[in-house]
Amino acid sequence: MAHPSQLKSNRGLVVFTDLDGTLLEHDTYSYIPATEALDLLERRRIPLILCSSKTRAEIELLRLDLRLPHPFISENGGAVFLPKGYFPFELNATRQIEGYEVIEFGVPYGQLVETLHRVANQLGIRVVSFSDMSIEEVAQDSNLSVLEARLAKLREYDEPFRLLDSNPAVQSRLFKALHSAGLRCTRGGRYHHVTGVADKGLAIRKLRSLYMQEWGKVVTIGLGDSLNDLSLLQEVDIPIIVRNPAAAAATRLLRRVPTARLSKAPGPRGWNEAILEVVGQGVA
Repeated sequence: MAHPSQLKSNRGLVVFTDLDGTLLEHDTYSYIPATEALDLLERRRIPLILCSSKTRAEIELLRLDLRLPHPFISENGGAVFLPKGYFPFELNATRQIEGYEVIEFGVPYGQLVETLHRVANQLGIRVVSFSDMSIEEVAQDSNLSVLEARLAKLREYDEPFRLLDSNPAVQSRLFKALHSAGLRCTRGGRYHHVTGVADKGLAIRKLRSLYMQEWGKVVTIGLGDSLNDLSLLQEVDIPIIVRNPAAAAATRLLRRVPTARLSKAPGPRGWNEAILEVVGQGVA
């Protein structure tokens, strides 16, 4: 594998992408339909930054499979993980772990879980979150293998949960109370997510500033499919909404990001189509 510095784009393009329902199929988690566009980004040496609600452990497994040497953003903007030596200057990292310099934005996981359940109990609202579920239950509920579910439970900054009452008024009460407690809730493809006040957009802004420090001008492309991708889409220069019937968020996202492109196909087929159009035809 080439050194990261050899893989960077001289054109100053950086692609930020959500995973589930965007680069990955909603049900099978396959990225195979996006292979052509993935190959194009690799040939053009354009950094592909995975930016997901997934945990560091989950993203690391996918990065290995995709042979990506670039930074990534875990758990809805909880932290930016920068491979050591990726940028040729000193970073103001929050902490260092093996192989990474980490810039953290999120609230520690234990605090999130405690606050979610305390607030829900005070309101008499029943929720089930990943901390309540066994590895086997997460696997069944999320259509994951047991290994994948084990990685999905290694959470640091974000707690996925379900409301057992589908009444929108109940959701609104809980979200407002959590907001008052200093937390944020978003809707992903399968679950609600509670996080600190950080989001994907804040993490992208930080990472873009590092690329700008090295390159000067940077043009960012962002792809997402659900409401928890709103800050991602608002932060990039070229926002692309990937259709995902399961998330049913395209119309609402377009209202909030009217300059966004909308893919014709869903999931990785739509991701592939959009990247080939924007990068392959030199639109960006």
